[in-house]
Amino acid sequence: MKTLDKYLTIEVLGPFFIGIIGFVMVMAVDLLFTMADLMINKGVPALEVLKLLVYKLPSIMELTFPVSMLFAVAMALGRLSKDTELVALRTSGVSLFRIARPILVIGIVVSIISYINSEKIVPHSNHVATNIIRQIIYKKPLPDVEENVFFADAFNRHYYAKKVDSKNKVMENVMVYELGNEEYPRVISAKRATFEGRIWDMKEGVIHKYDENGFLNYEAGFSEMKLNVSEDVLNFSQQKGDKEMNTVELRQKIMALGGSGTNTKTLETELYMKYAIPLTCFVFALIGIPFSMPSPRSGRTWGMVITIVFMFTFYVFASVFRSLGRGGVLSPMLAAFTPQITFALVGGLLLWWEGSYK
Repeated sequence: MKTLDKYLTIEVLGPFFIGIIGFVMVMAVDLLFTMADLMINKGVPALEVLKLLVYKLPSIMELTFPVSMLFAVAMALGRLSKDTELVALRTSGVSLFRIARPILVIGIVVSIISYINSEKIVPHSNHVATNIIRQIIYKKPLPDVEENVFFADAFNRHYYAKKVDSKNKVMENVMVYELGNEEYPRVISAKRATFEGRIWDMKEGVIHKYDENGFLNYEAGFSEMKLNVSEDVLNFSQQKGDKEMNTVELRQKIMALGGSGTNTKTLETELYMKYAIPLTCFVFALIGIPFSMPSPRSGRTWGMVITIVFMFTFYVFASVFRSLGRGGVLSPMLAAFTPQITFALVGGLLLWWEGSYK
């Protein structure tokens, strides 16, 4: 690694780690208030609350990686600009693209680390955290509505519910996929179901059976049907929401639900977001460079304030497109990646515009 690369790497990594610590503390404030309430007013043991905090940290860090990357670039280049080191580099013949190279490499590395965290650590930690919360709820019942619940039992049955209201014992958009003693699967879906213990009362549904070629060979509708399940739905410790699954589990779930005709746009959007969110680290590194560089035309930087405004604009943009994907207005892949591609193009054009000045 050349001297310039080492120097810029050190300048960026320092603020990056400071940003991680700072933003994690800021984002954990609301969680800390909730935990304090659980200990003081709900009588939850401090050890359980501490475990919940530890298992929530990976998902919090997933959100802080991109912000910390942008913060690090702005702080590092801002400091070099203030001390006229960037001006000295550029007047001595070092191009902006050469200066940007180690920063973009750091952005790629952080994106890879963010993806590994999102794929290998966050699903498990979210699942454990959710189970801790369920145990707390069982001891101190509270209103609870879960979305996109997916679980399996020991008898080769797979269950899915779009929403589960544990307080009122109501489920919406329910699907049961089972093999049973037959060679080919049977799929039961219903718009709504109530449950009491191990009995599900399914309403307004349809039963599908498939042949060896995967074609539908039997279909029957029903207005109401009672179904015996192997365990009370409230006791399924292995049920997972979309935030508790990695990409492999999400793909399997999408295939299972898609085969029954269930709308999977929400799950597909979440699947592509697994890739899009880590990519944001690189995008923020790219777009942070021209915003933090002193312009040869004006001699001024865009400043931290404009950088923060740009970051806020990105997250509003991303939230809107995510909702469009979940609602089926846009394809899930387009909804997940459009903000990153758009802002990467803007960052690339700004970088070229600044770097092309002689």
